[in-house]
Amino acid sequence: MTTAATHLECDDCRARYGLLDPVNTCRGCGGLLDAVYDLEGLRQRLDLDAVLRRPNTVWRWRELLPLVDDNHRVTLGEGGSPLLMCERVGEAIGLRRLAAKNDAMNPTASFKDRSFTISVSKAKELGVRLGFTYTSGNAGASFAAYMAKARIPSVVLVKDWATREKIAMIRIYGCRTVILSYDSFAEVTRMLEEAVKRLGIYQFVLFINPYRHEGYKSYAYELWNDLGRRVPDWVIQPVSNGGGLYGLWKGFRELKALGLADRLPRLVACQPTASPPIVRAFEAGKTVAERFGDPRASIAQSIGSDAPIGGGRRILRALADTRGRAVAATDSAMLEAMALLGRDGLFVEPSSAITVAAAKQLASEGIIGPEDRVVCILTGSGLKQPAAVDQVFPQGLEHIHARIEELEPLLLPTGGEG
Repeated sequence: MTTAATHLECDDCRARYGLLDPVNTCRGCGGLLDAVYDLEGLRQRLDLDAVLRRPNTVWRWRELLPLVDDNHRVTLGEGGSPLLMCERVGEAIGLRRLAAKNDAMNPTASFKDRSFTISVSKAKELGVRLGFTYTSGNAGASFAAYMAKARIPSVVLVKDWATREKIAMIRIYGCRTVILSYDSFAEVTRMLEEAVKRLGIYQFVLFINPYRHEGYKSYAYELWNDLGRRVPDWVIQPVSNGGGLYGLWKGFRELKALGLADRLPRLVACQPTASPPIVRAFEAGKTVAERFGDPRASIAQSIGSDAPIGGGRRILRALADTRGRAVAATDSAMLEAMALLGRDGLFVEPSSAITVAAAKQLASEGIIGPEDRVVCILTGSGLKQPAAVDQVFPQGLEHIHARIEELEPLLLPTGGEG
């Protein structure tokens, strides 16, 4: 079956563009573009059983993705990450049905792979010859990997606070890697917009690229299927520009339009207290987020942003539509959540652990009930930011010499009994 996508449409002026037009943002007004699907037509012809017999990757949901010709597909086996019950975390924070979607299991160890398999496939279909993006690390590594697979030259601008581990991943894929300095994210946005206007270079920055968030819709489809074709009560997502949360919203709306779901989950956007422009706007009842905070002041490097693209309007709209929430969490709350997740066998970076910190806060306030079905999206591996572990356990490690007299107290602390 071919894609049900019909065209791209501008959020603001409603101008339309074809699926084979290499456009980033609206040429008329500069607005963000979104793919539109013939969901009613798809509802009549979709063979769900056949879809679910396909391999459990993002591309299982082929009809709801915007690629016109499958011959251009670029994949590393992304998606289909496990949904795991977190009993020990749930016991600690008072949520009996807490689960985690562990997207650290993706090929480059982050959720970004869902977006770049789609956007790079589209770039290949559009005949793009050079691509670039900016990153705090995870997006750059994913972008570089998929561009290498597609054999398209690429340039990544890396925020100057990115970890060595993330920079190493970007470089190994053969991508030209350049350190980027700036005072505010608004400067970066202006630079990217000018690159489109003056240089005509196709971009892969979230939302400026109209296809990246389409890959995040697969979260909704997978969660619905993993939960026995049911919708969770809450889904909690880390947010910088918010592609993951917007994709979740769009995906669940599509499931509802297809008659596969009867409601939407309540969505939660999480940001660090050092730079929470979305949270601040949500709490003030605004539809546009203003620049606010200092992204460098938090351990949550992957979601540090003081000025979301498009003023965060898409995210605020999704939160309003789902009666959702926006939560800011401290570094100490994220570190505590990292330790809790470790007890359930999960090692994630602080920007992922923020979802558990948010769940704990909302549970303590009585907003999330103890029996609510809650899913925390874990977006990146702890191996991307291992130095954070030293802050979780500042006391350091014990040391012994290789002598049984020193080993025995560790293994038999009760003096040899039992």
